[in-house]
Amino acid sequence: MRATSDSRDKNKTDKPLRYSVKGKRMRFFESQGVDELVSICMGLAQELWVYKEKQAIIEDLLNQKKMISDNDLEKHSFSDEKRLSLDNERQEFIDRIFFTLREEAESLQHSSNSEPDPPTMT
Repeated sequence: MRATSDSRDKNKTDKPLRYSVKGKRMRFFESQGVDELVSICMGLAQELWVYKEKQAIIEDLLNQKKMISDNDLEKHSFSDEKRLSLDNERQEFIDRIFFTLREEAESLQHSSNSEPDPPTMT
């Protein structure tokens, strides 16, 4: 339930939320909450990528040994070829996540009607 403007006026003694960083926080978007939403999405994207890599480790180990342990997960290292493949997948993942923002930025830079290429789906 949203507070009405009358109730907001009555609560003028409310202290503003404090950020955990010192100094003025940079704002990139004018609309309230958009910067925070982008920050939340970035945190989720980072967490999701950690699980994607762990899943790749599990798949590699299962293919090699047909059984795994927690220690196997922690000590596993990818071949150079697999690392390159994962790095490419990560970049594609990032491109998909930021497609909307990239599209908006490109439309502001170019006043033409051309649209950026959509991300490829894997």
